[in-house]
Amino acid sequence: MSEIEEPDNSDDLGFTQEELLEYDKHVNFYYTNIITSLILYTYSVEQLDEMAPVLIDPLTELYEELDYAFLPVLFETVFRNKLIDESLKSELLMFKKKVDDIPVEIWDWEFLDTNEIWKNIKIDADELLNKLNIETRNYNTDYTTILYKNK
Repeated sequence: MSEIEEPDNSDDLGFTQEELLEYDKHVNFYYTNIITSLILYTYSVEQLDEMAPVLIDPLTELYEELDYAFLPVLFETVFRNKLIDESLKSELLMFKKKVDDIPVEIWDWEFLDTNEIWKNIKIDADELLNKLNIETRNYNTDYTTILYKNK
């Protein structure tokens, strides 16, 4: 006698409906992460340096913000809840791949404003923000604890 299999109520990533509903509660946060990470990639060295009270180490956070924003379950939650149109998914994933492919040796302040790869990344980030109808390039601190430097 064979066992009756329970229907699989999980999504492509293996999350149950209940788990997905929990993620849905924080969809605005995940959306903001995508937008703010793109905004950071439009910044010059000077602008990133000014972010030090917010980001602690802007160069490290530049990558970590994007990496977190593109965690599959968080990224997919934004699309499942239609905060970003599905038509932009592949472009966003391509942007993430371009950042992932930046050679380690140019992940340095001295290259951010001068290297062609970085210049193209900034252009791509700006174009994506335009496609997302994001008019401002101000970093959103709604979900951030700001630490000020002691003078």
